[in-house]
Amino acid sequence: MLTCSHMKQCCILLIAFVCGMAHSLVAAGSPDVTIAQLSDTHLGEGHSPQAAANLREAVRMINARHPDAVILSGDIGESQEYREQAKIILKALNAPVYYVPGNHEFHDIIGLEHYRQQFGPDYYRFQVKNVEVIALDSQLLGNYEKFDKKPRPPLPPALKVESEKMLAWLAAQVGPTRGKIVIAVQHIPLFHDHGFPENNPYWTIDAPYAQRETDLLHKLGVKHLLAGHWHIGRVFQQDGITVHVAPATSWLPLGGQLGFAMHTITPDGEMHTEFVPLPNATP
Repeated sequence: MLTCSHMKQCCILLIAFVCGMAHSLVAAGSPDVTIAQLSDTHLGEGHSPQAAANLREAVRMINARHPDAVILSGDIGESQEYREQAKIILKALNAPVYYVPGNHEFHDIIGLEHYRQQFGPDYYRFQVKNVEVIALDSQLLGNYEKFDKKPRPPLPPALKVESEKMLAWLAAQVGPTRGKIVIAVQHIPLFHDHGFPENNPYWTIDAPYAQRETDLLHKLGVKHLLAGHWHIGRVFQQDGITVHVAPATSWLPLGGQLGFAMHTITPDGEMHTEFVPLPNATP
C-alpha cells in the first residue's frame, strides 16, 4: 500500500520526468542558428583600395544566405569617417549587425571613447535565438600598437583600468548564462594555432590576460570563440575552446582568399564553420 510519502515521491519523479521530456523535445525541435561573420574590412587602408566594394559584395552574398545575425569582428576602418562608411554599407544587411573593435580602432583612452560614441559599448552580450553571445574588446587584453615590439609593452594606465572593468564584467556573466548555449567573439584570437605561419606575439592575446580570459570562458561554458585579425580563415582547438578565425574582406598579408565566415550552431551547442570566398573581390 502506498503511503502519502511514497505518493509524494512518485509525483515528484513523474513531474521531473515530464519536464525533462519537454525540455528534450523543445531542444530537438529548435532550429539551427546561423551567424555570418565579417572581419578586417579595413576601409581606408592603403593596402585595400577595393575594401568598400568588397564589403558591398559580401553584404549581397550574406543577404542571399539569410543569417539570423551578422557580426563584424574588428578592424572596421582606418578612421572614424571610414568606420562610418562601413556602417552605412552594412545598413543594407537584412539581419541585425553587431560590432567589436579591432586593433585598428584605437590604442588609447581617447580612441576608446570615440569608438563608444560611434558604435556603443565595446563589450556586451546579446542573444541570437537560443544562443548567448559574449562580445569582448581584445584591445583591453594587450598592447597591439606596434607590430614588431617584443616583448609587448603594457597597456596604458587608463586602458588597464578599463581592462579590469571588462574582466570583472565578464566574471559577472557566469551566473546569467549558466545552462545556456554561450559563445564569445573578439578581434584577436585567444591562442596561437601552431599551423599559423607567424609566431609574433602581436597575433594573440597577451599572456598576462590570456589565462584569465580562458578561465572565465570555461566558467561561462564557452566552447567556441569567433575571432579575426589574421586575415585568413582557420579553425583550431586549444584548452577546450575551438577558435573560429574569419578571413578578411580587405587584403591578404599572409595569403589565402578574401571572404567571410558562416557559422551554424546546432541546438546542442555544436558549431560548424564555412568559409565563403568573395569570387570577384580584389585585395
